[in-house]
Amino acid sequence: MKQIRVPGLIDVIKLDNPHDILQLTSSDMVDRQFQPGGPLLNRLMLGGILRTLSWRGQRFPTMRARAADSRATAQDQLWQRLNAQAPQLRGGPERLEPLANWLRGKNEGVHVGQLLQQVIGDAVVPGYVASPESWAAAMTMAMALAPGNTLTKLRWMLSGRVRRAKTLLAHLANNDTSAMHATGVAIHNIVKGMQQMRAIYQSEPATDAATAARRCLFAPAAVLRQAASEGSISGCPFSRRTLLVLELEKARQAANDEAMVFLAQTWSRCPADGWVPALFEGVWKRASPPH
Repeated sequence: MKQIRVPGLIDVIKLDNPHDILQLTSSDMVDRQFQPGGPLLNRLMLGGILRTLSWRGQRFPTMRARAADSRATAQDQLWQRLNAQAPQLRGGPERLEPLANWLRGKNEGVHVGQLLQQVIGDAVVPGYVASPESWAAAMTMAMALAPGNTLTKLRWMLSGRVRRAKTLLAHLANNDTSAMHATGVAIHNIVKGMQQMRAIYQSEPATDAATAARRCLFAPAAVLRQAASEGSISGCPFSRRTLLVLELEKARQAANDEAMVFLAQTWSRCPADGWVPALFEGVWKRASPPH
């Protein structure tokens, strides 16, 4: 845990302990309301993230408050849709062949991110068609959300680069913000997983599919919450509107805690908590020769 607090300038707590993270994400002390106000740097940080993770005045699902209209219903409906696809996906259907070829060391002419965009996008919005341009848009989103590079981000904001990237992703996703998030933001952890899987496939090809899939799950580097009231965590007090940066991947690695990957036991669980492992298993099975 690290607290950075200068009155009037910044008020941020970074958390990387799984117990603390689960305690906060399960409580009413923090939320994703992201109310305006607070220290200067908090406002600038939050404003930049919300601008990037919004479309036509609507926040992406991962930035919506717990009590936001229809949030829970939409999240549950997507979870059910993706879970319904998981058994067939886990079997390694033909549509995973491009990814399986990439895992075998072939299909080098197409970035694995574009291959994943195709599968992920079609799972949420049937008929989704990925392209080199759509993958470039996803990379723009990732760089816009990465810490640092303040001047670069300012140039992009003034030039409209992020807006153009979101416009392209929105067109492919029929303006579905869940699909935009999946193909523009969440996809990058799945790309890391596929890269990890390729290394495992090359060095340990006899690994079973379920084990390989578990070893390829990565949590988001960080997710954001805001204190809804005064409180404390592990003896560290915080004020209303304190920003809390939950460093999920760091927590997962430190404690080998898979609960950090999808926060599946919390109200903000990822709807793809069953779908992503099924995808990894399916690609591995598709790529592996029959025994």
